[in-house]
Amino acid sequence: MHGKDYNKQIAKRQKIKGTTLVIGMDIGNEFNAMCLMNKDGEVLSKYPQIYNSRKGFNFFSRIIEDMKKKKGLRDVLIGMEPTGHYWRKIAYFGQEQGYDVRFVRTTALRHQ
Repeated sequence: MHGKDYNKQIAKRQKIKGTTLVIGMDIGNEFNAMCLMNKDGEVLSKYPQIYNSRKGFNFFSRIIEDMKKKKGLRDVLIGMEPTGHYWRKIAYFGQEQGYDVRFVRTTALRHQ
């Protein structure tokens, strides 16, 4: 990233509290991948297959709650790109669980 774009990313990261578990989601048709990180972007854990089903969503929630306890975190911020319509179920489920769900455009993160 260059100049202004890099400064925007730093400003956004500084708004995230140290008590927040940050989750990056890669949305797919049958399953989603997720990466759990702390505020500084340190990877805490990765899960390549979270199925798009009630059982998968319960697993997703259990992973998050276990990591919050393990690391003493209180808040959850999930970032995902709204791919097709596949994002809807997991995003709504996350919101129902009280997680902050945000949408990102991956094109905004690529170097120009």
